[in-house]
Amino acid sequence: MEKLKMYTTQDSRVLKEIEETGVYRATLGSIRRKYDTISDLYLKVYKWLSHAANSIVSRPEGVEFPIWTAFNQEGSFGLMEGQVRLELEVEKEHVIIFDSGKWDYILNLWYIPLDSKDNEAYNQKLEAMGIKNKSSIYMTNFYPILKREVEQSWQRLFDPEIIISGSNQAVIWEIRSEWIKNTIFPTK
Repeated sequence: MEKLKMYTTQDSRVLKEIEETGVYRATLGSIRRKYDTISDLYLKVYKWLSHAANSIVSRPEGVEFPIWTAFNQEGSFGLMEGQVRLELEVEKEHVIIFDSGKWDYILNLWYIPLDSKDNEAYNQKLEAMGIKNKSSIYMTNFYPILKREVEQSWQRLFDPEIIISGSNQAVIWEIRSEWIKNTIFPTK
């Protein structure tokens, strides 16, 4: 069974939880703690991702949200005091891989185009409608048809043929103690 080497930067409490229980699973509370006053914005797209990713890799019972990982240390965010970077080896069947540029589109509440031609046509449509801020389509109630089009385009997150950045990242549903191969703490 193929294993993938991955990295994730987590609050040090995550490592403690893994040491005590053998597993860590992201919860609504952990997301609210991490993102504080802007958590509601992230939760909109995280809830969408949780639902959509479940069709790629089934979510274990009791899991609320996926956990972010990267295929290199640099892609797993900065490492600050109170955090730990975990080097993992995870069976590929547990990993949901996607282009990080497409995720950025979702975070910005934008339409993911099929290709450059589709992107150009979409932008022309918005220009003809006088829409200058693409995020406003999702953030307001003025464009229900366009909003549905944006949400439907997000399914392209999981299509490896559609490339925005060419840089991949991944999510997993949990971190199991047996997947941890190394722990990296911030240097002082």
